Amino acid sequence: MHGLMKLGWVGQGGSVAGTGGWFESIGLRPGLFWALVATLAEAGGGILMALGLGGPIGPGLVAADMLVVSVVAHLPKGFWAQNGGWEFPLPLAAAGFAVALLGNGAWSLDSLLGLTYSAELTTYWLALMAIGVVLAIVATKFFAPKTAQKSA
Repeated sequence: MHGLMKLGWVGQGGSVAGTGGWFESIGLRPGLFWALVATLAEAGGGILMALGLGGPIGPGLVAADMLVVSVVAHLPKGFWAQNGGWEFPLPLAAAGFAVALLGNGAWSLDSLLGLTYSAELTTYWLALMAIGVVLAIVATKFFAPKTAQKSA
């Protein structure tokens, strides 16, 4: 639900534009596009996952978003969250992936409303999320800021 902060709906988080600027600085270009994608994945995916609505859609969005942020922003900082590492976001990605595969459960709105989803939807949705993850990570490699090399 971190995306709600970027939208200014809760807390005192940043903004979509601010996130876009930061994304530009780490090589996710165009930054505003990726900031909108992340915000929608975090806010929309988080809400759907919390409500247990939409089958694999919400959990898939959360898993993809957290996997990208783990690799792009947190992996270089090591394991521990206190140092900005991947200790926190990667397990969130795993949880989203698990819920997408296993379903929202008996206490979900899906269950309450009698909604069911085909295995094909889960397969195709997770494949689409995987493509998005790869595109985001590849984008950072192509557009990452170049570090100045020292001359000998």
